Amino acid sequence: MKKVLKSLIPLTVIAFTILLICILPKVPKTYGSDESLNVYQKFQEGQPIDYLVIGDSIGRGSGAENPNMTWFRQLENKMKKYNSVPFKGDYLVQSGSTAFEGLYKLSQKNGNDHTDLIFIVFGENDRKYMNVNDFKMTYEALIRKAKHLYPHAELFTLTESCLEYEEFANSIGLLADHYGATNIDMRPIFKKSGFTEEQLTKDLIHPNGLGYKFYANAIYEKFLENAKQDKPVAGLPPKIHEGSDLELLDHDNYDTMVGFRPRAGYYTSSEKGSYIEYRFKGNILGVKLLRSPDGGEVDIFIDGKLNTSINTWWPFARERYLFVTNGLSPGLHTVRFEVSGRETPNDVLSTYVRLSSIITNNIQP
Repeated sequence: MKKVLKSLIPLTVIAFTILLICILPKVPKTYGSDESLNVYQKFQEGQPIDYLVIGDSIGRGSGAENPNMTWFRQLENKMKKYNSVPFKGDYLVQSGSTAFEGLYKLSQKNGNDHTDLIFIVFGENDRKYMNVNDFKMTYEALIRKAKHLYPHAELFTLTESCLEYEEFANSIGLLADHYGATNIDMRPIFKKSGFTEEQLTKDLIHPNGLGYKFYANAIYEKFLENAKQDKPVAGLPPKIHEGSDLELLDHDNYDTMVGFRPRAGYYTSSEKGSYIEYRFKGNILGVKLLRSPDGGEVDIFIDGKLNTSINTWWPFARERYLFVTNGLSPGLHTVRFEVSGRETPNDVLSTYVRLSSIITNNIQP
């Protein structure tokens, strides 16, 4: 009996191996199962797609009546319903943010080879904080950083429906064209929709669920067109703007501090005239700070001259990475953050300013 059993063992192993060979090709492919395929090829084969959104409040779907009415959830549902393609997202988004903040957040992120598609959604806030030349350079730096981290990913740039500054909109389209990205300009789509701005938005800025349906439809239709035409994904040609290969760095070693005190991870003061100074050699400058319900205003001086003022009020506490200036001359600079003590437009009784560090592309003093 034992001899019979021993003689059957090799036959059993062979049979089991044949069974595995027959079964394995039928196992569904998982995320990142074939990195030789781009997003359109994965779509054609019904493979799962990973996407990343880098954006502002519209990027995060603010204004939608519920989470399922955001543009990306509606897009996910269309992919699943009509194409049986799982569509999974990751998000670097913040209400009120600019391309500078998106670039900084992306700079803190490790590349993920499984990211197939990247949406970039900025413009409306940028025009409030920087001129069009600063925007062009920062937006291009964001595109280049995205392609360095995710070289096989496709890029979709969204021109927001509320963006009225033509120079900013044109810059997005020009950069998308240069890098072979797909630009979706939502402004003419809203105008031709047959609906009014009041019907498509929550507050004339942020789309509501109906407005985001037009976003999802436009992206979906363009994606299908790209897939049908076997469009190559965005590339990384030579840069247009000098200095657009930015590596943003934190610098928290201050040079002089008067009136500010370390508290809960921030240099904090509410006393008018308190200041903190940093020295650096970069040509672009930002600041990491806390915006909060008791936030006050801070004046920012560069090399002794008032450059701008920032109101750090926000309805809830949130760390932010804000653009200050660009195009500084080569050499050593000094930036001074000084509590203004002025009343803010938000009827805030307190005037706390909480700073963490400066952000620049060269921190050497």
